[in-house]
Order: sequence, then C-alpha cells, then structure tokens
Amino acid sequence: MMRIPIVALVLLTAFLSFQIKSSEFFLLAIVLLALIFLVVTGVIRSFKRVNSKYLKIPFFVIAISLFGIFVSLFRPYGEAVKYSGFPAEQLEHAYKTDQKDRWQLRSYIDIFSKLKERDSLRLQQVKDILGRKDMLKSLDKFHAAFVLHHSRESEDYRLAASLAGAAAEDPALKDVYEVQWLKKAAYDRWKVSIGEPEEHNSQNHFSFDVK
Repeated sequence: MMRIPIVALVLLTAFLSFQIKSSEFFLLAIVLLALIFLVVTGVIRSFKRVNSKYLKIPFFVIAISLFGIFVSLFRPYGEAVKYSGFPAEQLEHAYKTDQKDRWQLRSYIDIFSKLKERDSLRLQQVKDILGRKDMLKSLDKFHAAFVLHHSRESEDYRLAASLAGAAAEDPALKDVYEVQWLKKAAYDRWKVSIGEPEEHNSQNHFSFDVK
C-alpha cells in the first residue's frame, strides 16, 4: 500500500526539480539536514539504544533528494540572449539570464554546464551594443557591466568598472545595493586582474552574484 505514495512522491520531486529554478539548492539543504540528523542520531546511539526505524526516514529523504538533484541537472537553460527589441531590452535580458544561469547547479558541473558558451554569447552581444555607441541609460550600463564582469579578460573588467561606476553615480540608483556593489566588485576584479591589490575587499568572498 505504501508503494504508490512513495512512487508518487518520487515522481513529484522529479517534476518539481525539473520545473522550478534553484530547487536543487533547496534539496541540497535537505540532504545536509538529513546527514546532520544521522550524525546526531549516531552519537546518541553510542550512549543509548535508538530504534532503527528512525534511521529509515532520513535515508529515504536523502535518496529522494539526490534523485531530484540529478533530475534538475537536465533542466534546460532559457535563451541566453535576445536579438529582437531595443538595446535596453537586450541588455536587461542578458543580465537576467546571466543571473539565472548561476542559480542552476548544472552550471558548476562541467559535463552538464553550458555557462562558458552562454557567457560568450552575452559578452559578444554587450560588446556589439556598446560598439554601436547607442545612448544608454544608467540602468542599461549596469546591466552591461554585470555581464562584462563575468568575462575572463582584464579589459572587459576595466570597461565593466567604468560602466558600473557611471551607473552608480545616477541619483536614482544611489540606494540600489546591486548597483553600488557592482561598482566596487568590478573595479576590484579589474585591479586583481592586472596584478594590483583590491581596494574594496569584494573578491574571493560570498557576494551578490554568488560566484
């Protein structure tokens, strides 16, 4: 009788893992909690007897969570760039997909990741837009800078720092954390890339873009 609910739970976990962005990180947290429970239970068992049935549930939770994580690795990416619309719309789309890609576990596993290729597409589009000398608003500059600071080229970091700095000076963006953070992070990344010390201590620490 229990087989049907278990199968349904497995299928539901697989479906939600495939459909919901970043669900794999939630499942990883569940796995971690279950492992902590097992460790604590193991310590308790060294002092007193614990019914083994209490160990079955965390093992089941770990198994189903790992299955969900595995399924999430096959979740497709969205379109990396948008070729239609105005430059501002294209830059905003590139910025959003840049962030969405980094909230997928598959982006950090080589055999599943397409992050480098997708970053290249975004970088090329941003450079094309900047090369046309279009009039860009401060928010557009922020979006462009965010994509550029995920490059691997020092010159791109320099350009990102310049654009982010210009965006951060806009009174309308003075209190926007992401904009002010990028101004410092892009500048630090450029400084480090040319062999100089960072000034804002923004590199190699947990940061807004989770990278």
